Amino acid sequence: MLSISEKANPNYLAKIVELKNLRKHENADRLQVATIDFQNVIVGDNQKNGDICVYFPIECQIHIDFISFINGFRKKELNNDKDVAGFFEANCRVRAVKLRGEKSMGFLIPIYNLEQFIGKKINEPIGTEFNFIGDTEFVRKYEIYKPEQRTRNGKVEKRISRLVDGQFHFHIDTENLRKNAFAIKPDDHISITYKVHGTSTIFANVLTKRKLNIIEKLLKSFGINIKDTEYDILYSSRKVVKNEYETKDKKGFYSSDIWGTVKDEIKEFLPKGYTIYGEILGYTKDGGYIQQDYDYGCEQGQHKLHVYRITSTNIDGQVLELSAEQINEFCERAGLQTVYLFYNGLAKNLYPELNTAEHWNEEFVKRLEVDYNDKDCFICKNKVPEEGIVVRKMSLFNFEAYKLKSFNFMEFETAQLDKGIVDLESAN
Repeated sequence: MLSISEKANPNYLAKIVELKNLRKHENADRLQVATIDFQNVIVGDNQKNGDICVYFPIECQIHIDFISFINGFRKKELNNDKDVAGFFEANCRVRAVKLRGEKSMGFLIPIYNLEQFIGKKINEPIGTEFNFIGDTEFVRKYEIYKPEQRTRNGKVEKRISRLVDGQFHFHIDTENLRKNAFAIKPDDHISITYKVHGTSTIFANVLTKRKLNIIEKLLKSFGINIKDTEYDILYSSRKVVKNEYETKDKKGFYSSDIWGTVKDEIKEFLPKGYTIYGEILGYTKDGGYIQQDYDYGCEQGQHKLHVYRITSTNIDGQVLELSAEQINEFCERAGLQTVYLFYNGLAKNLYPELNTAEHWNEEFVKRLEVDYNDKDCFICKNKVPEEGIVVRKMSLFNFEAYKLKSFNFMEFETAQLDKGIVDLESAN
């Protein structure tokens, strides 16, 4: 009944949980604080330890009919019971909020409310995550901007992709460290880097499909071996390869193509087979913020690239991950800047005083939050909250990384969405 779709974002899934270690809200008699995956969630005083609930993370969007069913909307006329008001806005978002000084990092609802809504008993075990119930998408990442399908004369435009299977790889969704705290083991070799708030980008000098002329196409049709691939630089935002097709793409979210601009700046430093993953920070050429108020030390109209991952892909599509040391050496030789590296070594050596045999993961995450979260961005001239950090497990063949976002940043992000400011990642 409950399932995860193939393209689901793992950071915005609902999850069946059991309430444990509830504590009283220090500043509200009728509220309690639950802890779900090392995240505080405020609940009412009618909840008790052992209750089975469904947890919804910050900035997910819940199905509108369910919010109406539980009378969750602030506007009473949207609810089943027109005399009852909740706290959800019409967009059904789960927001980052503080209630009387306590952080709330999600939304909890008793599982029997969901069972009443679907008219069936839920038998999936505690820990089950989902975004679909049956054939219905029940929860997803909240996004303001929805890209329109490319059309010409009212018809979907057919375009020829230049991508070769196994050569170009998009960003991997970095999952929440709080949710995945036990994925880090004391003996893991990790790196901790600064998480910056810009626009994601990829530059890949990989095999692409070569455009054949008429004669080459004819010869190929007769079975003659014609070289139909070539190395070329593909560049992308988080979701869109800007030069994937033989026809030119329309301009994106901004009037200037910031990704193409940076591609032209670094293309001479990118050997065949290499892919650079990074964040573009600062401003576009026309002077607009890449991300609102985050200047990252740039003057208006200037930008910078921070590299956080580099891979090497061979002609068979096998991908090798460069280590933190190799990324630094590569970028130094090319004159590129890496993201700020705070730590590189064994996880247990970062806080050697922690007992690795007892509650190590919980204490490790707590220490990271104290040391690296909820400060102002030290790179920006403007006073803005830092986004957080990324903890990466070092591996030759796999990229495994987890983000630890600052709550102050999540509040800032929520406020931006409240104002209807379009997120650049969603628009491009």
